[in-house]
Amino acid sequence: METIVLTGKKELDIYVNPQRQNILRLMQISGVPMTAKQLADQVGISASSVQHHIRLLIELGIVEPSHTEQIHGITATYFRVLPKTVQIGSLMADEYSNQRIALMQANLTRTFSGFLEYCSTTSEATIGDQQFGDLLSGITHLKPEEAKTLYSMIADFLQAHEEAKENTSAWEYALIAYPVSEKSHA
Repeated sequence: METIVLTGKKELDIYVNPQRQNILRLMQISGVPMTAKQLADQVGISASSVQHHIRLLIELGIVEPSHTEQIHGITATYFRVLPKTVQIGSLMADEYSNQRIALMQANLTRTFSGFLEYCSTTSEATIGDQQFGDLLSGITHLKPEEAKTLYSMIADFLQAHEEAKENTSAWEYALIAYPVSEKSHA
């Protein structure tokens, strides 16, 4: 899978925009190509605004036109998210680090808020053994090569399941893993 690394101000400005993040998220959750009108109805902004955001996401290389259909005599263009990994350069120490931090905080907050909502409306009785969601946290001890293997396994698994398939549902996730020492967190 191709990786896009956001290194410049223009790329970060395109990607960090909250409306574009929301549009990307909706497209990924739906798992099928969507029109600007369909997205506008869900996001609550005009279709022309969605088209503007889509043009920028196409320029960035993470969205593309999928196909067109005639709907009530109008040609509608459907767009899809490309199977690409976007790296925001979280370890880069440059003048854009505040934008990167804001994006990470927004993504973590959105994911955690969605998880809390899921927990408040779902119980073991309502889901049976079909689905679940949980938070795992703790400390594990890994050799450097084991840490690389773990990261590769997780990344490969997630990439293999990015596209919607029959009998699947969208799962939102946020994974954070980093080396820690007693001295840095005493």
